[in-house]
Amino acid sequence: MTIFWLVLGVLLLGGEALSVAFFALFLAVGAFGASIAAGYGATPLVQVLIFVGLALLGILLGRPPLMRMVHQRRLDITLPGVQGLVGQRAVTVDVVGDEQHPGHALLAGERWLAVTDAEQPLDADVTVTVAAVRGTTLVVRPLAPAAR
Repeated sequence: MTIFWLVLGVLLLGGEALSVAFFALFLAVGAFGASIAAGYGATPLVQVLIFVGLALLGILLGRPPLMRMVHQRRLDITLPGVQGLVGQRAVTVDVVGDEQHPGHALLAGERWLAVTDAEQPLDADVTVTVAAVRGTTLVVRPLAPAAR
């Protein structure tokens, strides 16, 4: 049974690598705990109880703070190289509004999802500058009248 629990734990860790939900992580911890218990000769019932107990404790007590940390850090994550887009000129393809009414902008020959922090939506074919990048969305502002 020790090998079974070890293999299960490794498979669960591999599954956790594909997501950051942290369920499989705590199931893997439970499997490793059951593996240790099996190594000491615990009965299969005790092994299952250890597996379930450790997994539940981890999910109920450990997962919430980990998820808060992930969500806080995710807000600050920027894709590599996107900061080089800030300050670049683009042209709106269609009407670009706020977060609830995004549009598109053409930048370096590529069509990007775009929003503006200007008071009014921007019409199509307006030359804009990239003020920020949020994930894969450009935050754009119209060029100042003197710069046109």
